[in-house]
Amino acid sequence: MPECECGCGERTLGGSFLPGHDQKLRTSLEAKVGGILHLRDIVDLSESYVNGKLSLQDFGRMMSNIFRAEKS
Repeated sequence: MPECECGCGERTLGGSFLPGHDQKLRTSLEAKVGGILHLRDIVDLSESYVNGKLSLQDFGRMMSNIFRAEKS
């Protein structure tokens, strides 16, 4: 039986998550980055970097700004 992907350490019956634990993970990720809007920004920046629209330096700078804003 696989372990729940939310990080709770419990075992699932075969899926990635126990019931409701996908939302538990989403909420945890949002809290780490400062909310759903910052999470959206991280995904958008990552996509831009992977598609060659951002340099690694710009990507790193912009990601740092997101995480600094989260701590403010």
